[in-house]
Amino acid sequence: MASFVILPNTIVSGQKPVTAAGTAEALGTATQLVSGVTVKALTDNSGYVYVGNSDVSATAGIELKAGESVFVECNNLATIYVDSAVNGEGVGYIGG
Repeated sequence: MASFVILPNTIVSGQKPVTAAGTAEALGTATQLVSGVTVKALTDNSGYVYVGNSDVSATAGIELKAGESVFVECNNLATIYVDSAVNGEGVGYIGG
């Protein structure tokens, strides 16, 4: 079986703070990706952040403490959502 890596033409990156803890927010606007996105909890967060779909919460999604990251295979930045335990804390991301 042959395997290959699709290289993106552009790289997208940024940070996404969650304004109100307990409220899922899209990671970004509709941005096409070909090789997914890495999402990393900001190192100065004092609480957990959660990564998942539009229903992400403290009980649904990947829980990240400050400095932890997860890679999500997806084709659109707007399909990834984040939530946080503390107002204003969030994540950084990079993908392509």
